[in-house]
Amino acid sequence: MNFEQQAYVYNNQLNYSHTVLETDEPIQNAYSFDVNEYRSQGLPRYLSTSSGKDWDYLMGQTYTILGLSVATVGLMTFLPESVTNWTAEDRDFSNLGKKWWDNVSEGPVWDKDDHYLNYVMHPYFGGVYYTAARHSGFNEFESFLYSFTMSTFFWEYGVEAFAEVPSIQDIIVTPLFGAAVGEWMYLTEQNIVADGGEVLGSDTLGGVSLFLLNPVGHIHGWVTNMWQGDTDVRMNYDPWFNNQDAARYAADAGAPYDSQFIGMQVSLKF
Repeated sequence: MNFEQQAYVYNNQLNYSHTVLETDEPIQNAYSFDVNEYRSQGLPRYLSTSSGKDWDYLMGQTYTILGLSVATVGLMTFLPESVTNWTAEDRDFSNLGKKWWDNVSEGPVWDKDDHYLNYVMHPYFGGVYYTAARHSGFNEFESFLYSFTMSTFFWEYGVEAFAEVPSIQDIIVTPLFGAAVGEWMYLTEQNIVADGGEVLGSDTLGGVSLFLLNPVGHIHGWVTNMWQGDTDVRMNYDPWFNNQDAARYAADAGAPYDSQFIGMQVSLKF
C-alpha cells in the first residue's frame, strides 16, 4: 500500500475525512484523541506528531514495544550463540527470578558483543524509542529521557537481564547515540512525508524507509486499527495462566512444573 492509498484508507475507513474537518464536531470513535493537526493532512497517526503531549498514545506505543520485546527475546533464543553470545544456560528460562537477580547484581559489565550490535543496532533501537516519544508530542530532551528509561530499565535491567548481565556499552550508547540517531530519523521521516511519501521518486522506497524510521508507530497503528483499540493487556503470574487443561497437557507431555511464571496475557476483540 503506497502513501496515497494509506491516506485514502485513513480518511475513509476511519472517518477522518476533510469533510469532517470542516466542522467543529469532535470525532466519536476509538481514536477520539486530539487529531485535528494531523487528520487535516489526511495522514495516518504514525506519520504525524501531536501538537501537545499525548500520554495515551505514548502508553499505547509502550505496550507495543513490550510485545515486540517479548517476541524479540523469543527469537533470540533460536539464534546461534555466535550472534547473541547467549550460552545454553542463558537460554534456560527456568528459575527466572533468581537468574534475573544474579545478572542484575553482577552488572553492569563491559560486554564482548560484536561492534555492529553495540554501535549500530543499539543506537538504532534507542532511536526507535526516541521517535515514539517525539511522535507523541514530547520535545528532544523529554524524548531522550523516555529512550533512556526504556533502554536502561525496561530492556537492559528488565527483559534482557533475564538472560544476561547488563552491559555498560548498552546503558551509555543506546540512549545517548539513540537520541542523535532518533532525531535524525524523526526529521528524515518528516521530509519524506513532505515529499509525498516518495524516496528517489519511488513509493516503494518511501514506504520501506518510513517503516524503518518509525517501526513501532507503524506496527502500533496497524494492530490498533485492526481491532479498533479494544484490547486488554495484563501480566500473569499463574503457571499456565491458571488453565488446568493446559497444565495437565504439559504435565502429560513431560514438561517440568515451575512455580515461578511470568507471562503476558493479551485479549483482543475484533
